[in-house]
Amino acid sequence: MEAGRAWFSSPGAEDDVVVSSRVRLARNLTGIPFPPTLSREEEERVQHEVVEAFSGLSTAFDSIFLDRLPPLERTILLEQNLISQDFSVSPNKLVLLEQDGRISVMVNEEDHLRLACLNTGLCLQEVYEAVDELDGRLEEKLHFAASIEWGYLASRLENAGTGLRASVMLHMPALVSDGTIGWALKRINQMGLQIKGYWGDGDNSLGDMYQISNPISIGLREKEILTSIEVAAREMAEYERKAREEMMGSRRIELEDRVHRAFGVLSACRLISSKEAINLLSTVRLGISLGMIEKPQVEVITELMIRAQKAHVQKSLDQTDDEADNKLVDYTRAKMIRHALQGHVREDNDV
Repeated sequence: MEAGRAWFSSPGAEDDVVVSSRVRLARNLTGIPFPPTLSREEEERVQHEVVEAFSGLSTAFDSIFLDRLPPLERTILLEQNLISQDFSVSPNKLVLLEQDGRISVMVNEEDHLRLACLNTGLCLQEVYEAVDELDGRLEEKLHFAASIEWGYLASRLENAGTGLRASVMLHMPALVSDGTIGWALKRINQMGLQIKGYWGDGDNSLGDMYQISNPISIGLREKEILTSIEVAAREMAEYERKAREEMMGSRRIELEDRVHRAFGVLSACRLISSKEAINLLSTVRLGISLGMIEKPQVEVITELMIRAQKAHVQKSLDQTDDEADNKLVDYTRAKMIRHALQGHVREDNDV
């Protein structure tokens, strides 16, 4: 598996606050039980039919059987938000990845097919159109379970209907800093949506990253769902930007000190944990968006926040399992971040 292809390596619209947009479609095949009750033979039948359908598409997809991957490679897919936690540790699972790394398909997760497209910035319509096009091409080859009354059928009632789940990931350090993140979470819930920490839960998300999504798809049109998520994302982005402006007006020196201290630590450290790295990178990302630091670009920091996670660092060490020496991982993470921030300046004492 090639882990270098990634959705997070490019700039995107509104990416000072909106880190990514994702749209997922749930689909099931007719005449076959839902995944929670599948036998091994039925799982393999679904996999065979899906692989056959994808083999006839003009777009190239890699078929990856997770049982054939080392645990480290599975964790990398999880860290890149391409597969779910339960899926990553379940036996006899298949994922298909488009070769540009933005469309992923989980086979036999909660539904027979979970088609997803993920990209940088606020681009819900773009990622929806990409996954909808794929859905249309597959529907010519596969018989999806659906009814006039319920729409597309799913293993959970809330995922029936359109089967569409849309989400955006937001970077909201100013709302966390001024203590209004709790209000923001309540506001999202009042809009009929759900919000959770991307790394963590509630109002203590690591890196100040939060993901907004629709909790149900049944009874809603695709356009309604996409519009509701975009409206919420834009509203939260506006509140976050206003909070940043207020911080710049009332606590500028304190904020500049915090940003440059974070940049200084990351530029000079020799050992750093993933938790500390992500939190400091979050602060640097804020500083870049406010013009306090000219380089690197925001997308470089976003990429570092993903690649600072343990499995990505272990991969760079050519580790084949989850037993890497923690100090070596922390050292390698620090070196990777230093070089990214310093433009790959050679250090005589690097080993």
